[in-house]
Amino acid sequence: MEERKRKGLLEKTARAFDLPGDVLAGLPCVRLVGRDELYLQNHRGILAYGEEEILISGGRLMIRVRGEQLRLRSMTPTDLVITGIIAAVELE
Repeated sequence: MEERKRKGLLEKTARAFDLPGDVLAGLPCVRLVGRDELYLQNHRGILAYGEEEILISGGRLMIRVRGEQLRLRSMTPTDLVITGIIAAVELE
């Protein structure tokens, strides 16, 4: 019951401020630009890092980025940018 009330409050707040509900809820937001750049908002840290695979915590979700020559171009406590030849993005 408490979870339902929380979701309702988040939805009302998102509508009032014209914000996407996922941002308010702290869920990860993934934006892929072509095959060479991935922007991720609301991450919880990098769990594994390599040139062919990067595993990122998104709280309840895990984000697995697969490809070639993957690099972490920039990272803040909440956002990150990955570049390289991105072949797949998997949500687990």
